[in-house]
Amino acid sequence: MQQVFARLRLLDVLIRIPRGAMLALLTMFTRVRGTVHERGEDEAVVTDAYGSMRAGNHVRSWKVLTEWLKSCGEQPEDYAWLASRMVAWEDPSYIARLTEMRVARLLALKLTSDALAVVVQRMSLDPRFRPRSAADTLSLAQLAARDGRAPRVARALLSDFAARFEGDPRVTVASTLLRHVASHAPSRLFTAAPIDNKSAERCNAALT
Repeated sequence: MQQVFARLRLLDVLIRIPRGAMLALLTMFTRVRGTVHERGEDEAVVTDAYGSMRAGNHVRSWKVLTEWLKSCGEQPEDYAWLASRMVAWEDPSYIARLTEMRVARLLALKLTSDALAVVVQRMSLDPRFRPRSAADTLSLAQLAARDGRAPRVARALLSDFAARFEGDPRVTVASTLLRHVASHAPSRLFTAAPIDNKSAERCNAALT
C-alpha cells in the first residue's frame, strides 16, 4: 500500500511540472544517457586499438584510432579524451603521434593558445616532443616567445629547427627568432594570436 501511495505522489508531482520544464528534463536525461552510452562504445574502440598495439599490429591500431576520430568529426574534446586514455600506453610513440595530430588540428581551428598549452604539457613529460610540420613548429615557437610567456619551450622548438627542416624557407626566420629568444630580447616576429592568461598559467605550471 505504501508503494502505491508513493507512486501516486510521484505522479502528482510530475503532473504539476510545467510541460516545458518536463521536456527540458527529459531532454537532459536523454543526453546524459546518450553520452554515457557513447563513451562506453568509445572505450571499446580504445581497448580494441590497444590490443592491436600490444600484438604489434600498429597499422591496424592507428586505423582504428583515426577512423574513430574522423567519425567524431575530429573535435578538440575527442582528441583530449583519447589522449587521456593513451598517455599510459607502453609505446610512447602513440601519444607522441596523437599529440602531433591534436596540435595540427587545434592550429587548423585557430585555437592557438590551446595548441601551445598541449605542446607545453607534452614537452614537460617528453622534452624531445616536437610538432610535426615546420609551419606548426614555427607558429608555436613564435607564440611561446611572445612576451616571454614560455621562453624555454620557444628555445627548444627552435634549437633543432634548422636540422629538422633543412632547406625550408622558414629556417631563416626561425634562426633569427632563436637569437632573439636566447638574448631575452622581445620578439618582433610574432604573428600568431596572443595567448590568454589561463593558458599562460598552464604553461608556467607545466614548466616548473
